Amino acid sequence: MMKKVLFIILSAILLAGCSNNENAKKPATTKHTLTLVADTCTINYKLPAQLRGRQDVEVIPQVTAVLEELRVVEGQFVKKGEIMFVLNQTEFASVLDHSKAQVESAEAQVKTMELETSAQKELMDKNIVSEHQYKVTYNNLLAAKAALSEAKASELHAQNDLNHTELRAPYDGVVGSILYRQGALVGPSIQRPITIFSDNSTVVAYTSMNEMQYMRLITLFGSRENFFKNVPSFRLAFPDGSVYAEEGKLETLSGVVDRETGALSIRIAFPNPNYILTSGGSATAVLPVKVEGLVIPKDATYTIQDKTFAYKVEKQDSAFIAKSVEVKVERLNDKEYVVVEGLKDKDAIVIEGVSKMYSGMEITPIDSLQNRKVAVKE
Repeated sequence: MMKKVLFIILSAILLAGCSNNENAKKPATTKHTLTLVADTCTINYKLPAQLRGRQDVEVIPQVTAVLEELRVVEGQFVKKGEIMFVLNQTEFASVLDHSKAQVESAEAQVKTMELETSAQKELMDKNIVSEHQYKVTYNNLLAAKAALSEAKASELHAQNDLNHTELRAPYDGVVGSILYRQGALVGPSIQRPITIFSDNSTVVAYTSMNEMQYMRLITLFGSRENFFKNVPSFRLAFPDGSVYAEEGKLETLSGVVDRETGALSIRIAFPNPNYILTSGGSATAVLPVKVEGLVIPKDATYTIQDKTFAYKVEKQDSAFIAKSVEVKVERLNDKEYVVVEGLKDKDAIVIEGVSKMYSGMEITPIDSLQNRKVAVKE
């Protein structure tokens, strides 16, 4: 019995020794790493934008009448002063004719009273009529002149009403959707304009930038003033991947963060010489900013509760340890980030299999991309 117990104890010691030997000989996990090198790269800040013409005017008649003629079509370019729509003019022309007749009658009355007043003045000077009679005649002349002024005002009003039956282009621009057709009764009280007329020679992109992006840009440029002086030109990208040929200039950047959205409003002007851009459209305003930074693969990071981490390689004695570090990054393109904070030049990071790692894990680094020069542009 004693021999059996001794045999079991001896076997356990031998097995434990073998197990320890196996653990001691277990090699560190091999991981591909990247030694970071600072370089110039371009970050494209992408801001969804709504496009508006430099001027958008709602075309609403100032008089009520039947829409008689449509001399333009939707999307047509129209020169300043050209007639776009004509309302029925019959009633307004009749009123104008009546007003002109009233003016002629009032003018005749004034001339008659001028003659009578002149005659009364001569008679008064000869003491044939009293001063009272002369003053009565003179006051009648003043009343005739007042009536003439009133008649002329009525004529001018009638002329303006007739003019308002012709809706003209206020400037060079493009006709929008026409919401009424021939025969419709239109006037100042219509709920929708006949059309919206746009000056699209310059199109303004309205967008916004979140507070974090704003602070990052101001930090890069040194001050808000330097940002306005040196901000690059904007580009305009469309959903189909195409990019607008003309570059845009920053016009305004709000100095107040909207409490509801946490963003600052921006206005960017794009020349539109060929009238390619249309008011009411949407696109993405792209601001390319060159920065000195460290570029890392997106796959070299992982996220926990909106925080981004990477595994930094550190040497401990004769071993290499992967240590988890939080990093602040900005998107460079679909596959790469620019490190804003958390890593520095010449640091090495693990670039494969990070989802299966843990902080403090011993690795054997293979830095096949060491000293890689990076200048990635999207």
